[in-house]
Amino acid sequence: MNYSTVIWDIDGTLINSMEGLVSSYRYTINKLNLENKTDKELASYIGPAPQTNFITHFNMDKKSAQAAADIFRDHYKTKDLFKAEVYDGVVDILEYLKCRQILQAIATNKREDYAIDLMKHFGLDKYFDTICGADNDNRLTKTDILQSCIKNLTKEKEEVVLIGDSIHDGKAAKETGIDFIGVTYGFGFKLKEDMKEYKPVLCAESVQDIINFFKKNLQT
Repeated sequence: MNYSTVIWDIDGTLINSMEGLVSSYRYTINKLNLENKTDKELASYIGPAPQTNFITHFNMDKKSAQAAADIFRDHYKTKDLFKAEVYDGVVDILEYLKCRQILQAIATNKREDYAIDLMKHFGLDKYFDTICGADNDNRLTKTDILQSCIKNLTKEKEEVVLIGDSIHDGKAAKETGIDFIGVTYGFGFKLKEDMKEYKPVLCAESVQDIINFFKKNLQT
C-alpha cells in the first residue's frame, strides 16, 4: 500500500474529548431547559455537528438547532475546548509518518477554527499540512470536508487513507473513493462488525494497531 497522504478525524481518533463535549452539551441543555440526558447518551452524540444532534435528539427545527449550536459552541470554545487528552501513541504515529514525508491532514466535523486551536494547544499542529473542519452553519457534510482536504493535498485518491471512529468517517471515505481505517477505541464504532460496510483496510482497537499497520505496509 503506497500511501502518500493520511487524513485523520479528531474526536475519538486523535484525542479523547468526551469530558469537554459532554460538559458543553450539559450546559446547553440546562440553559435552554431541554430534556435531560445521561452522560452516556451525550457521549454518543460526539461525531456529528451539534446542529444535527439538536435536530435528531431534541426534535428541534433548523433555526432552533442553529441557535442551540451557537450556545453550545460559544461555551465549548471558552470553557471546555481543552478538556481533552491525546490518546497514547498518537504522537508516535504522527512523528513516524512525518519522518517518512507522508502528508498528514485533519478532516473533522468540529468547527475549523476550534480544530486548529485544539491542535495548537496540544502541540500537534506541526504534524499537519492542512486542517479542514466544519463551518458554523453546518452547510458542509463530512464528505464535503474530506474532499476539500484531499483537494488541498493531492490528486491521487488511491494514495489517500482516512482514519476515523464513526460511520460518518466511513461513509465519507466510501463516497470519496478512498481507503478507510476504522478505530474502535473512540466514540463511534465499538466492534469490527460495525464498520464492515465501509470495507476498512484495518480495524484498529488501539493506536498501536495503526502504528503496526503503517510500519508493515508503508513503501517508503
